Amino acid sequence: MSGSHEERWSGSEALGAWAFVRQMLDEMSGVVTTDAETPLELVEGLRVIGRIAALCSELSLDVDPEVPRFFSMGTPARQVGGLNPDGAYHLAMIDGHHRYRVEGTRGSVCYLGFQVLAGVGLTPRRMAAYVSDRDLVVGEDGSFRFVLSATEPTASELAGAPWVEIPQDASAIVVRQYIADASSEELASFEIAGLDPPGAAALPDDALIAQQFTAMGWTIVKLATLHRTIKPEVLERPNQLLTAEAQDLGSADTTPDNLYMIGTFRLGPAEALILEIEPPATRYWSVTLENIWHECLEPGRRRSSLTNAAAVTGRDGTVRVVISAEDPHDPNWLDTGGRHRGFVVLRWLDNPDPPTVRCRVDEVGR
Repeated sequence: MSGSHEERWSGSEALGAWAFVRQMLDEMSGVVTTDAETPLELVEGLRVIGRIAALCSELSLDVDPEVPRFFSMGTPARQVGGLNPDGAYHLAMIDGHHRYRVEGTRGSVCYLGFQVLAGVGLTPRRMAAYVSDRDLVVGEDGSFRFVLSATEPTASELAGAPWVEIPQDASAIVVRQYIADASSEELASFEIAGLDPPGAAALPDDALIAQQFTAMGWTIVKLATLHRTIKPEVLERPNQLLTAEAQDLGSADTTPDNLYMIGTFRLGPAEALILEIEPPATRYWSVTLENIWHECLEPGRRRSSLTNAAAVTGRDGTVRVVISAEDPHDPNWLDTGGRHRGFVVLRWLDNPDPPTVRCRVDEVGR
């Protein structure tokens, strides 16, 4: 084979798609350098890009829809993309041309939901099916199961499991679990398997790897620019919370029973943002702090999130949350870690009405 390396592989789609990934990484570095206001935001933003790239590599390259598996979208260190730190997120990549059985044990977490996403290639993802914990048929032993397919299986193939219809462009299952009290709640366990025997393993080809790299590049862009795309107006209107409708978040990024208020804090070293919340009448709610890149603030090392089970309620039924860098010795303190700005996310389940939240900035300890 003669010619330069460039000439030899000039027709490779995969090589071109890898160049696209590299271009997107460079462009996202430009977003970070443009939007960061402090040295801390700069280094956190660059680290977020690295962590996002690791996640996107796993969900784009390390998949086999004929032999799917659930993997954790987060790790103790990787909490990107606006994850709920008081929860667990798992993902399985599927293909709607195949059929699958999901089975597991419900556990005792206060919320469990299975969301099927559809859309392939550059088509925007959409929610195609949703199985909430209230839809699951759970046995006396806590077990559940259901079958996913585009056409209804026979009774023998279902073997008593409910059928969940999915479109042929179904591409992923996102599993969300929320934990109000980690000391008493048990996570659900679950697994997925193809209903039909897989074929022989195929070697990777140029077109497939190109498609996967392209998807990886665009997903990096989506996750690295959330601060610009999800209610960016809250950056210009700090220290208040706004209700986020489903269309603000995208149908692929939430479910009908997950509701949100989003805002930002912007504080001086001795200032605190105080939220007076009339809690929603629901089984779960929480308040979470994120940095400007929608990354959770060291949830294993500092208290940057508060659930309804942990919140101390006042005599009038309200919950007073204090957000600051300095410890005000308040039972509902959330620690910014010294960051001067970041996101505040209030999420709750089931109740369609947003809670009443009053916001004010005061000196720490006032």
